[in-house]
Amino acid sequence: MKEKEPSSMDNPIRRMPPQDTEAEAAVLGGIFLSPSVLASAEEYIVPEDFYKRANQLVFSAMSALSLDDEAIDLVTVKNYLDARNQLDDVGGIPYLTELADAVPTSSHEVFYAKIVAEKAQLRRLIDAAEKIIQQSYDEPKDVPTLMEDAETAIMKVNDGNQQGGFRPIKDVLNNAMDEIDKLAQGDQTITGLPTGFKALDEITTGLHDDELIIIAARPAVGKTAFALNIAQNVGTKTPKTVAMFSLEMGAESLVNRMLCAEGNINSQHLRTGQLSPDEWHSLVVAMGSLSEASLYIDDTPGMRVAQIRSECLKLQKEKENEVIKHKDGTEEKGQHPLGLVVIDYLQLIEGTGENRQQEVSAISRQLKKLAKELHCPVIALSQLSRGVEQRQDKRPVLSDIRESGSIEQDADIVAFLYREDYYRDGEGGDDDDSDNSDNGQGDDGEPDVGPIEVIIEKNRSGARGTVKLLFVKSYNKFSSLAPMTE
Repeated sequence: MKEKEPSSMDNPIRRMPPQDTEAEAAVLGGIFLSPSVLASAEEYIVPEDFYKRANQLVFSAMSALSLDDEAIDLVTVKNYLDARNQLDDVGGIPYLTELADAVPTSSHEVFYAKIVAEKAQLRRLIDAAEKIIQQSYDEPKDVPTLMEDAETAIMKVNDGNQQGGFRPIKDVLNNAMDEIDKLAQGDQTITGLPTGFKALDEITTGLHDDELIIIAARPAVGKTAFALNIAQNVGTKTPKTVAMFSLEMGAESLVNRMLCAEGNINSQHLRTGQLSPDEWHSLVVAMGSLSEASLYIDDTPGMRVAQIRSECLKLQKEKENEVIKHKDGTEEKGQHPLGLVVIDYLQLIEGTGENRQQEVSAISRQLKKLAKELHCPVIALSQLSRGVEQRQDKRPVLSDIRESGSIEQDADIVAFLYREDYYRDGEGGDDDDSDNSDNGQGDDGEPDVGPIEVIIEKNRSGARGTVKLLFVKSYNKFSSLAPMTE
């Protein structure tokens, strides 16, 4: 057996962790001088952010006294610590007196608190990195999981530094008024990202930033084709970038579907290569159109939300820094921002939990958080349970979403696809292949065209209703039709 070479991790020499005890003392001294500044400090730091144990205990005592609406001074802090046998741990009354004399004014409290917070974040980053290094030296068998856990650990360090807080309603009202005025001047009814289907956009007013949109249907109804149509409409008709995650189908299969939809090409002809001269011409035109689109596909199977998040953040950063050179020699930066994320499909995302329902619940919450973090709409496809098959009216309802009721709670929009011919003709299967056994053609060889209902069962910011579209199965293409609302 090969002897493992010694590493620096076997006998590490630790350097002094990042810390600033003077800034810590200044924070505590400022609170002694003016207890009201405690609230400002607590916006940035918690007791654990102090490097010195004594300072952690003193800050905790101050926070506890404030919660109890008691005075904060040398006497009260001393009594609080003494009652809990912690006074000697902080250095007794001499150290408390030293803190009280640490600064002449409390006016720089926030400045010192930010220093303490930054040093604490650096220490957390070092701790996370050391754990990653140690786990890597242990040579785990499941390297992909280790890499994902490492990424999650680093992201958590960053998440802990995000600041929230109240916003005065006056500021919010001013921002809302500016947005309303901008919309009024534009004279547009579609205020979000257009899907390319007019009737659908009229109900939803487009897909909006921060929204999680669930598109659900039984297998083989056409939800993948529908999502692809929306993605290519956004990618080819707007300057936005689209990120697609296909956990079931390969990227080449998705591109073939998009080529069929873009060029009105029979999918069976494309699969066999038996294209007519007109179809060959349409194929070249479709390839030219799609090649200009800012559309990215990741077909890695079994992804986790953390991986999806990481890829999206990388793409978003890349697009923000991308420089476009025009023919006239001018340059523009960030002209193709990340505008839409599509995930096919939710139940194939891997998660952790005691059971699958808990996993899916956690996944749906994380996807909603992802939409808010990326500040763009996220479309996630979802399977429906077999319960819909047992009813006379087989139009889906919210309770039909497979494996988790939390999906309907986290989503801003829930849309179901329903085709009567799906049940009449006995279609179905275990995948979402919209090209069926008849190769997408009727008996006369013409494209198999049929109506399909897009049922908006939940719309957090607007009306519910149903939109009827045409679905050309041989082209994997949806087209607009007149709406019919409830």
